[in-house]
Amino acid sequence: MNFFYKAKKKSAETVTGSISAHNETEAVELIHQLGLIPVEVVAEKYEVKVEDFSANKRASFKDLYFLTKQLANLLKSGVSLMKGLSLIIEQIQNKHFKSVVSRVEQEVKNGKSFSSALAMFPAIFSDMYIAMIHAGEESGNVYESLTNLSGHQKKQREIRSKIRAALAYPLFMAVVGFATVYYIIVFVFPRMIVLFENLESMPVPTVLMIEISRVLSKNWGWVLVSVGVLLFLLHLLYHSRKGRSLFSNIILKLPVFGEVVLKSELARFSSALVMLLKSGVSLTRALDIAIPILGNELIKVQLYQAKENLIAGGSLGESIKQLKGLPPMLGHLVSVGEESDSLEEVFTEISESYEQETEEKIKILTTLFEPCMILIIGLMIGFIVFAMLLPIFQMDTLMQ
Repeated sequence: MNFFYKAKKKSAETVTGSISAHNETEAVELIHQLGLIPVEVVAEKYEVKVEDFSANKRASFKDLYFLTKQLANLLKSGVSLMKGLSLIIEQIQNKHFKSVVSRVEQEVKNGKSFSSALAMFPAIFSDMYIAMIHAGEESGNVYESLTNLSGHQKKQREIRSKIRAALAYPLFMAVVGFATVYYIIVFVFPRMIVLFENLESMPVPTVLMIEISRVLSKNWGWVLVSVGVLLFLLHLLYHSRKGRSLFSNIILKLPVFGEVVLKSELARFSSALVMLLKSGVSLTRALDIAIPILGNELIKVQLYQAKENLIAGGSLGESIKQLKGLPPMLGHLVSVGEESDSLEEVFTEISESYEQETEEKIKILTTLFEPCMILIIGLMIGFIVFAMLLPIFQMDTLMQ
């Protein structure tokens, strides 16, 4: 296969070109034989023509994990790839995913490599997934690649589930609490206003609640439309490039939650990088694959800057140290890994450390969110009750 490369001459001049080799390691050796120092070596992208309309549809995590895990188990048992795919197709319930795997099996029968067949469905199989399978094919150990992928998928699923579980109850409380407050203001409070009509003057909190109640009661339709329009505009903003950067920056600056997002993202990045490096993928190619899996735009931009500095001949660790949004310790650890030629071990430690810290922070979030939401909703309801009772106290004082 062909590899595109960027390399430097002894005069420090940068040159580009392509070279034919069986794998990336051989390509690097051939470039050295040309008297060049390789900076970046990238395999030629698969030329794939997808005619099946279903190729653009996504698959669920459950289906993808089932395929990866079961195929790894079958290959471990000595079953061939073709037989393994055939057995798995019979067990798949999702019709769309079943047709995709059947198409992959057919392409492999026709002589394509497994990774090339998977690359026909980029919406289902990510660049990292394909790169791992491709590396496994080159090393003759697809089973190990599948095992690593299934372990990675399970770990990422567990982290996301913990974050969602930590946020589910507080969000539920917030929805129920604000709905209760809205019901009291719109339906209960107007009936209480009748009792205060004879008063010449009313306390400020009561006047404020009366006005809020009138606005919400008479214009509830406009309120709902306004909320809907606001949510739609936020959706558009979030899916724009500037909007994603803005939201990413805001999220990272949130107390406690921002740190959870940062460390969970870095844990995902480090875990993916470890798998790719262990499979024999070059560092620059591994970065190209691992960075896009992150959800926070700000972290992605900063890591891309570090990658560009690496390609230019700099140190990845030193580049990370100069980035304001990332922990300085991350840069120090990567620098140590570069100096000792043990990046895989370093990124493994970083991944495990950040995953543990993420779990601890999630527990703190769960502990803090519940009382905070109870306090906020309690204060709102307390203020409404206070506004209701003040005129009654005033009336009692006047009667005395």
